[in-house]
Amino acid sequence: MSTEPSTSRPSKPSPLTARLAPALLLILVMGGGYWLVRSMDQKSGGSDESTANAATDESVSSNEINLPAGKIAAAEFTSSVVSMQQVQHEHHVPGRVQYDEARHIDIKAPMDGILSEVLVKPGDRVNNGQLLAVVSSPEIGQARAEVLKRQAHLQLVQRKLDRESTILQHLKEFLVMLDKGAEFDELDAAFSTRPLGVYRQELLSAYSQLRLTSDLNQNLRPLAGTGSVAERTIRERQAELQIARAEYRSVREKSAFDASQAEFQARADVADAERLLKIARQQLETLLGYPEPEVDMDSQPSLSRLELRAPFEGTIESRSMARSERVERGDPLFILADTTSLYIAADIRENDWPAISLQTGTKIEVSVPAIPDRTFTATVHYIGRQVVPETNAVPLVATINNVDGLLRPGMFVRVSLPLGPPRNALAVHPESVVQHEDQEFVFVAVTETSFRRADVTTGLTSDEWTEVTSGLTAGDHVIEHGAFLLKSELLLEGEE
Repeated sequence: MSTEPSTSRPSKPSPLTARLAPALLLILVMGGGYWLVRSMDQKSGGSDESTANAATDESVSSNEINLPAGKIAAAEFTSSVVSMQQVQHEHHVPGRVQYDEARHIDIKAPMDGILSEVLVKPGDRVNNGQLLAVVSSPEIGQARAEVLKRQAHLQLVQRKLDRESTILQHLKEFLVMLDKGAEFDELDAAFSTRPLGVYRQELLSAYSQLRLTSDLNQNLRPLAGTGSVAERTIRERQAELQIARAEYRSVREKSAFDASQAEFQARADVADAERLLKIARQQLETLLGYPEPEVDMDSQPSLSRLELRAPFEGTIESRSMARSERVERGDPLFILADTTSLYIAADIRENDWPAISLQTGTKIEVSVPAIPDRTFTATVHYIGRQVVPETNAVPLVATINNVDGLLRPGMFVRVSLPLGPPRNALAVHPESVVQHEDQEFVFVAVTETSFRRADVTTGLTSDEWTEVTSGLTAGDHVIEHGAFLLKSELLLEGEE
């Protein structure tokens, strides 16, 4: 029996399935699209939120900066506490260091001569009266010779005065003895060795005549009534006595007057000689430039020797001549200055005009670019009364102490002029304030490694303080040294 292979045939879909297939496909497509859109919306929304959060975080962190401990240690930050301070507005003007006019002179040759010795050089410190140089000058020799002449004349008239004074004193004593009627032996014993000049002979002659006539009259008196002597003789003897007495008195008065006049004239001659000697010495001192000691100038090695001495203690700033050079009157030889005190000269211009109200004695600050690590204090000496046409400014001169010798005449300086009255305000040191894009700000220490930027508004400014009108409160710790470094770090983080 043979068996034929069977063949299977595919079954046909039912009419219901054929109708539902397109609908199911549409539903699947729509569902997939809805899921895809929903998924994309969710992703888009999450990205926007992350961006917003990141922007907020960046906004918060852009005003703060954190530094590692190593960088902080290397920066050596310093800070100060914000507090109330006295702030006074100041203007800065340029100035120069100058010599103190009262302690700066040119030592010049007082007359023609030869510069025989030069004993100092620029930079030498000299004492008052120290010998600087020696000039040989004939004019000085003549002046010294005049002094010697006046000295000799004074000695001569002084001796005459001594003699006249002695004679006057002896004469007074001599007249006292004559008035007492002393005998000639007594007079001779008392005054034989004592000078009386020409008055001795004149007085003794008149005194002898008086004594003689007096004795004759004394002898005639007992005989006046006896008739042995004529009355006429007696009257003649009495007349002779009166004449002798008058002659003696005349000689006595004349001797006393002449002796007194001679002593007075000698005293006047001494005074005149002293004046002439003083004038000669003043002329010599004028030529020398210093008072010469009163010594015997005959012992001088040379009358023409002119010693130039320092009129005050100071430093030789310059020297113009060398040894053996011929100098003429008025030639500059040295410049001597006392630089322990100097002048600071500045100009007050129109934009600094309130500074003319500064009073003498006001303290001002001076900074020197050549010495950047130090500020000097000067004292206002005077402010000019007239505007200088060449500079259109009023000169200001202040004195400054220079005992340590750091300052030199001619150095450039910056002078801080206080303007207006000071006032109490919240203030920080000027180095704490930095600026970027026309905005001033400081850095406040939040922690040891974290710092916050604080925008501030400033007011009055001086070398020491800057007024802060907004942006800070008292007690904030503000960075001073290192503020610029923090600014640089903050700007670098902003660029990243």
